[in-house]
Amino acid sequence: MLFYPIEYMGTDWFRETNSPYGLFGWQGVVPARTERMASRLTTVVTAKLLSLREAFSRLEPEKFAALLSPTVQESIRRDAPNGAWWAWVLGPLLPWALARVVRELQSNVDEVLDLREVVLSAFMRDKLVLVELFQKVGKVELDFLVVSGAYFGALLGMAQMALWIAVPRGWTLPIAGALVGYATNWIAIKLLFEPADPTPCGPFVLQGLFEARQPEVSSEFSTFLSERVLTSPRLIDELANGKLKTRFEQLVRSAVPFVVPDAVVAAAANGLRDLALESKTHPAHIYVEERLAIEETLCYRLQRLSPMEFEDLLHPVFQEDEIILIIVG
Repeated sequence: MLFYPIEYMGTDWFRETNSPYGLFGWQGVVPARTERMASRLTTVVTAKLLSLREAFSRLEPEKFAALLSPTVQESIRRDAPNGAWWAWVLGPLLPWALARVVRELQSNVDEVLDLREVVLSAFMRDKLVLVELFQKVGKVELDFLVVSGAYFGALLGMAQMALWIAVPRGWTLPIAGALVGYATNWIAIKLLFEPADPTPCGPFVLQGLFEARQPEVSSEFSTFLSERVLTSPRLIDELANGKLKTRFEQLVRSAVPFVVPDAVVAAAANGLRDLALESKTHPAHIYVEERLAIEETLCYRLQRLSPMEFEDLLHPVFQEDEIILIIVG
């Protein structure tokens, strides 16, 4: 019920916008609340975990320019007026000009690349991406909900049996059963996230299951985002085709000598659009992902979040319509 079905199934009678339920229908809580959950998750990533300026500062302008040159030169040859001639003339100068562009990009990356849009659009474009992220990082917690239901249900069921023996009335079974189901889910969800900080309790130290797995979850979360969301092709695609592409094109124009016509500069910018369509095995993409070190940076910073801040990665899945999930249980 948390994750499926991805799209709403049933009638739309008495269904509010983005609600997982109607009078006769259901949509997984995460797919139904994708925009809200993705926005909250995106805020954590952009505000606390990753800095574009820091990441792009690790690029070596000359080396990155050398890897970009073949694609850009081919784009000039194909798209610019008299392209073959300009590609020949600019060929020897292209690495130098592209290195200037890279340096300008490093200085102004926050103005031409919207990190929030990169992350948010990945989740909004395909709801399954967000579902798979939560399933991956929360697998242990989700399994705990299933297993704990058996244990807590058995314990509370014994109390229900005692009540039936003491008061053998027909109404005791449905009422006690409803209370057992409610209490079982409520206790399980509370144990996932509370207490957030390690809390001594006699010889034991209590902490929410999710917070206690912070090192492991940090690794899984950072791997997923670096492989599925913050990839080199996606970042370059956002530069070349995103909502700030006009600013990027202006940046390229300002970094290239004025003697080069606008049409040639525009054709060169098309080279990045071509690069965004290349697979992750392209040498430029391999280099970008190695130098940006997004996975390592995310993992390092996630592990250093406070337990309360770290909780925000998964808790929204259970906070949204939590009472409904408990009641249904």
